[in-house]
Amino acid sequence: MSIIRKLRVFWLLAPAERWLTIEALLLSMMIPLGFQLFGVPRTQGWVRNWALIRKKPSALSDATVEIRTARRAQRRVARATGLLGSCLVRSMTLWAMLLRRGLETNLRVGFRKRAGKIQGHAWVEHDAAPVNESESETSTFVVYEQPACFDLWRQSAGSP
Repeated sequence: MSIIRKLRVFWLLAPAERWLTIEALLLSMMIPLGFQLFGVPRTQGWVRNWALIRKKPSALSDATVEIRTARRAQRRVARATGLLGSCLVRSMTLWAMLLRRGLETNLRVGFRKRAGKIQGHAWVEHDAAPVNESESETSTFVVYEQPACFDLWRQSAGSP
């Protein structure tokens, strides 16, 4: 798809979907950069603070519609730019986008052992159901009881 056609499709989106797509693009670029420069804990803390500072109540009343719209924006960015990122980047991006819209979700990390190697995977859950991964896939991982909070050290020090 040519750049002109991609831009035309982008401008045909509703304004709310355009902003969501821009958020998905910026988060997909900034989160991996934050991981490299500052580490996962600080990046998650900054992303959480960003989402909560400008928290907007969702215009959509249905959580499943909000989740579907955010995932669609992520797929749109991946198709247009090739920015897929790791499962942790994709999940943290979706988690932040939904948190910014007032939707409480959990970032989950699980581990499994296959062919003698330990594998890790991250996904987002809403009401104890995975939203960006199939339940059959997530059930093969051992998941910690608490949602992933890499920046716990900040919370224990009294910071938000």
